[in-house]
Amino acid sequence: MKARHFYIKFRGIDSWNRPVYKVVDKEIYFGSVNKLFSDDATAAEVNEYFKANLDDLEFFGDHFGCEPHGGRASNWVFNIIQ
Repeated sequence: MKARHFYIKFRGIDSWNRPVYKVVDKEIYFGSVNKLFSDDATAAEVNEYFKANLDDLEFFGDHFGCEPHGGRASNWVFNIIQ
């Protein structure tokens, strides 16, 4: 299966303390329901964690604050943009 690359940028912490990333050129959101952050976490802190733990990211949906759809395809490759 061909790799599907996503260039993602940290968007923020939602009301459930979940970190949320957005694909740079699309309305596609990823995040984590397992690794939570306080709402004052910096982008640098969140990025540092996920650069080492990309497998913790999963599909959230098509807008910030949506109910996470969950799941992750084995061919997804995430590239975090600062």
